[in-house]
Amino acid sequence: MRYSMRYIRPDLVGIRGWFVSTHLLLGDDELVLVDTGLFGDFKRIQRAVAALGRHPSDLKAILLTHGHLDHTANAARLREWSGAKLYAPAGDELHVQGRYRYSGVARVCGWLEGVGRGLVGYRAPEVDVWVRGGDELPFWGGLRVIALPGHTPGHVGFLSKTKRLAFVGDAFAMSWRVALPPPIFNTDTLQVRQSFLDVAGADVDFLVPAHYFRLDETVVDRVRNKALRLSR
Repeated sequence: MRYSMRYIRPDLVGIRGWFVSTHLLLGDDELVLVDTGLFGDFKRIQRAVAALGRHPSDLKAILLTHGHLDHTANAARLREWSGAKLYAPAGDELHVQGRYRYSGVARVCGWLEGVGRGLVGYRAPEVDVWVRGGDELPFWGGLRVIALPGHTPGHVGFLSKTKRLAFVGDAFAMSWRVALPPPIFNTDTLQVRQSFLDVAGADVDFLVPAHYFRLDETVVDRVRNKALRLSR
């Protein structure tokens, strides 16, 4: 199984699958995983942990930004493999369980997820802690949960004030341009726009979305420039 693992910074590793990236936060005596990926990402994450010279038991927490299948597909298996506690956003319970009823154009997302759950043999994970915006998590020097609703009702990010970095899930995607998630994947597109503006206004030096081809120090300026255009 091929995988792409790279250091984004000395204490942060990105693992790129064919559709979505997951991230390992490195501490002296613990690892934290943000999101769990989709097809093949269970093996990719296992191999990344081994390549770092770590053991499954070093993974202490799995943090989900939201309940879409490409972020939850491997949550149950990774929780069992490592013994890590699983943290997921309150408001996305039905998404995590695979029982959310999509409406409007987002029915397309519901159909895709239904097919995907069958292909991956999805099992709804047991969530240890349901988190909300404002919660403080004791990982990676401290992470604050930030509410970024719209893509899903409970969509969140994780902000490190000390490292001046935020994981923002699907608040935007980064390819040759900054792009907001299409309406077919959103619960509330107006909230998506506001959450993106909130991300652009965050006091950070680096933003880490879940979907990107290339990520570097220009990401914050590019997001803020996009927000200025949206605000005009």
